[in-house]
Parts: sequence; structure tokens; C-alpha cells
Amino acid sequence: MAQLRPNDFRRFICNAVGGVTCLDLDKTEGRFLLSGAADTTIALYDTYTGSEKAETLIKPFFSYRGRDINGHGHKFMISSLAWYPVDTGLFVTGSYDCQVKVWDTNEVEVVSTFELPKKVTGVAMSLVATSHTLIASGCEDANVRLCDLTSGAITHVFSGHRDAVWCLAWSSHCEYEVISGDGGGQVRLWDIRRAGCRAVFDQYCTQRPPRAHQMEAAQQNVSPSKRPRHGDGGLTDSVRTSSSGPALLKLESSARMKETAVRAHNGAVTCVLPCPDAASLITAGTDGRMRLWDAQYRYNKLIGYEGTHNRALRGRQLALTDDGRIVFYPSGTSLNVYEVETGRMLASVQGLHTESINCCAFNPSLHELYTGANDYKIRAWSIRCDPDSCEGEDGA
Repeated sequence: MAQLRPNDFRRFICNAVGGVTCLDLDKTEGRFLLSGAADTTIALYDTYTGSEKAETLIKPFFSYRGRDINGHGHKFMISSLAWYPVDTGLFVTGSYDCQVKVWDTNEVEVVSTFELPKKVTGVAMSLVATSHTLIASGCEDANVRLCDLTSGAITHVFSGHRDAVWCLAWSSHCEYEVISGDGGGQVRLWDIRRAGCRAVFDQYCTQRPPRAHQMEAAQQNVSPSKRPRHGDGGLTDSVRTSSSGPALLKLESSARMKETAVRAHNGAVTCVLPCPDAASLITAGTDGRMRLWDAQYRYNKLIGYEGTHNRALRGRQLALTDDGRIVFYPSGTSLNVYEVETGRMLASVQGLHTESINCCAFNPSLHELYTGANDYKIRAWSIRCDPDSCEGEDGA
């Protein structure tokens, strides 16, 4: 898969008069596309409308600004949105008005609102959850909160970031893990079953940890009641039992200081994107770097991606193909396409947007990519396999 071209036959009718800030394609049918905009507009599109062989105008099922929804819509920019993973009857939005809202899709009505203390920078729901209906929400007060759809309450508050949370995502394989990135360059991993941060990603950690640390990592899958307790500094029991009281306090303090100094990027983290195979994690930052991490042992794989220019002022959505082999990276008005495991640039195209691209979403059913930008537009891109790669995939 190496060819990406603008699809001039399929045009989205976008009524927003502000930049398109976020997109999400439903995971149940791979058909319905939600969009959020800086002017508080929420719109829903059916991507199955029309075809590539005839010019098609894709009109929204609905398109409302916040003030038009009986006074219950958002008052400021919509920063993030997400479908309820198992049913297109609900979706979730986060906004700079410090609110997370749950919507009834059919009635276009707000059914629940969560009040947060600062601007909401991101919302996410787990695609693999079977035991909870939690909404992870990032906030400018540097905390990650979990809002429970069932009870209507905020059930968890995770503290540890020293800067505003810019982006977050649930793990693609574990319903209890949340990954978040902040404006200071930190990426943290949280386990909602335990207090404190489970891990901080370090850009200078480039190898698998020693076996002792691997065994400790494996213990994370043991239930909390059977697992020995660890402190926030990540100290093992052997250190705890062999250290005196004052020495232990000094060691814990040193570990916490080291933890706050660890960075995944030398700039704000604009995206955290778990790969579908659960083996890898992609992050991007305003330091102009995109990094590939081992998701289990949390080390930097040192894959170089050329041309990952990034001057975003808030979180920016990347997209992966359904097999996790190709990543789409917005860079200004350009859209870069990379092979994930090698870093090889497959394409770099531009021309459909006149302002910076903020978000993108991949449609595996139609082999299309959708992008939203500050020029108030949503655009469709066609993806084509070259003969060699197509033969390789068919023969696999």
C-alpha cells in the first residue's frame, strides 16, 4: 500500500465555520463518521453515500452548533469525540467549556454531562472493555479522569503529570490500561485497578529491561490482592526490606524526582496511538519526532521517520490502517504516509487543504482516509495498493 491520492469525486458538505478539530469512525460498522469543530459544530456523515465513479456530495445526517441544541450543547471548541464502541446509539464529546457530554445519536440530545475543573483536551473509550463503561478524559489541570457512563460519576482521578494532558488513549489489548501524554513531553501508563502511575516512557530507554524487571512487569497481570504492593517510585520489595527507614525515604524521593525528569519527547506530546497488534505504541510530539515503542516493555525502538514536522498547539490525531502496518501523519497542509516498522516514507501528498490538518480517520471498509483541517473542510483520500504489495498481502 503506497498510493494515496485526493478523492475529488467524494466531497463532504461541512457547515462548520471553524476548524475541524476531531474525527471518529464507528467501530461496529465502519460507516458513520463523527466530526467536531472549533465553532462547537457536531456533524454525522454516512461514508457509504455515493461511489468513487460518480461525483458525490456527502451531506451530514445532522450538523448542529452548540447553541442550536436546546442550550445543552458545548459553548466552546470541541477538542475530542468518540463513539460508544459497541453501539452507534451513543457518542461522547469533550470541550474547552470544561465539560464531557454523552449524546443520544438518534435524538441528538445530551443524556449526561460531566463537569471538569479545566478545559477538556481529550476523551476516549476502550474498544476491548467488557467489565466497565468508563470514559477517559484528559484535562488542562494535568490530571486524567475516568467518567462512568453507568453511574454518571467521576470514579478515578490520576495525578502525576506536571503539565496539561494533551492526548490520551486506552490500550488496544487491556481494558484496564490508559496511556496519556502531556505538554511537557511525558507519556504515562496508568492501570485503573491500582493507585499511581504504572510506568513513564523514556526516550533514552532503547533496550528490553533486565529479566528482573520483566518478571516485575509480568506481575502486573496478577490481581491486586495477590500482588505485592509497590510504591510510586517503582521500588522492588528487596529494596524495601533491605533499606532502613530514612534511607528508604531518600531512595523513594530520588526515584520520584527521576520519574518527573523522564521524557518521551522534547516537546509537547500531541498523540498517543496504540497499534492494533498490542505489541507497539506510536507517539508524536512538537519536537518533530514520531516514535515507535515496545508496548510491553516500554522501550524506544529507535525507528526514524523523516519529515515529521509538528508545530501543533493541541493534540493532533494520527491514523493507522486496520493491520497496523501503515500510519498517516498530518504535517501542516501535507499528509505523510509511513511504514510503521521500518519508518520508510511511502507518500507525502498535499493539495486538498489550505490550512493545517488537525485530524484523520481511516476507513478499512472503503480503503479511504478522512482528514479535517483549519480550513473548515473534511476531505476524502483514496488508498491504492501497488501490485507488489498487493501480491504480498494476498500470499500471506
